[in-house]
Amino acid sequence: MNYCSVKETAERWEVSGQRVRRLCKEGRIPGAIQRDTGWVIPEDAERPGAPPKEPEPEPTSLLKRVLYQKERNNHFDVYEHIQVNLAYSSCRMASNRLTRQQVEEVYRTDKISVAFEPMKIDDLIEIVNHFRCVSYMLDNVSKPLSQTMIRKLHYLLSYGTYAARDTKTEPGEYRKTSAKMGIQPAQIPSALDSAMRAYEKAEPTLDGILEFHVRLECIRPFEDYNGRVGRVIMMKECLRRGIDPFIIDDKRRSEYNRGIAEWDTDRETLRIVAQQSQARFRKQDEMFLILRRNQAKERRRRKKK
Repeated sequence: MNYCSVKETAERWEVSGQRVRRLCKEGRIPGAIQRDTGWVIPEDAERPGAPPKEPEPEPTSLLKRVLYQKERNNHFDVYEHIQVNLAYSSCRMASNRLTRQQVEEVYRTDKISVAFEPMKIDDLIEIVNHFRCVSYMLDNVSKPLSQTMIRKLHYLLSYGTYAARDTKTEPGEYRKTSAKMGIQPAQIPSALDSAMRAYEKAEPTLDGILEFHVRLECIRPFEDYNGRVGRVIMMKECLRRGIDPFIIDDKRRSEYNRGIAEWDTDRETLRIVAQQSQARFRKQDEMFLILRRNQAKERRRRKKK
């Protein structure tokens, strides 16, 4: 094998001699040999490319991890868990019939496997809308609540659905008719302002978030989608306030609804539902963290080979 000096190699690669010597020391030029007079390099050696970059470490706080993963559209982690499970559980409470597997498939592939039973078009529209709504919520997660934000959440959730087409109220607009439950339409803006002021002044606690959720349910500002708007807001405020987030499974629907109805006299029912949901969310997030640590160990092991 014929060898070239550092100077000759540097001229051929159009780099400095110092750069060639550094590449030799780093072992990035196969066949390079160090002799008493210096390094010699095989004359057919190719110039090494840039070394592979180390993966950027993920942030440690939950909110920063969620935003980090959202920016990179990461799958199989806490951001996807929030998107898929919040959409599935919240819409399921409102009688959406898509399965969790179908919701996950829509999120990952923009496709859906149709079951044998007929599927309502609105079920699919609502799930896709929910993904967009959560994305908007995370883009604005650090901002305090406002009527503009609440109306935007409703707009994103209901746009293009049958409920939006069938009513005289546009998506994002407050209801204009009286409801069996809820205050009169003319009182909605002032009631929301009052509820938001009280919420922002209070200490950031789980009970405070649940209190605002109940108040929103009592006001019922929209013709439909009030519960789904409220559940997205609960996720937002947990992330914003540094409180363990939670997704209430549709199997807990009866306790959840009873907790809302009994809140003013007995807060324990809704609080227990939320705390148990927090425990499930923490357990799932711990699994993601373990998986991520194992992946990091595997990358380091492969690098050493």
